[in-house]
Amino acid sequence: MDKTTVTKNAKESGVLYRMTLVAAVLQPLMTVPQAVQLYSTQDAQGLSLLTWLGYTMFGLIFLAYSIQFRLKPIILQQSLWFVLQSSVVIGIVIWS
Repeated sequence: MDKTTVTKNAKESGVLYRMTLVAAVLQPLMTVPQAVQLYSTQDAQGLSLLTWLGYTMFGLIFLAYSIQFRLKPIILQQSLWFVLQSSVVIGIVIWS
């Protein structure tokens, strides 16, 4: 690899890193409408507790992995996921 290729790859990885940070925030936020609907209607019909518990529990594995290897975008993403998914789980438990 020549110096130009290395420099180009470094720039691309910087852009990719920033895109990953944006995605790490936006992807979990896609759950907000579900949580808002659940809490505003106080109706958990059609929501599976097992599914949302699974999302939450498996997410904790990814969070632990990302912390161990210091993967900041994944730490951010999984932390947001945990908060949002836990809120849905709590809502399902309350209104099922």
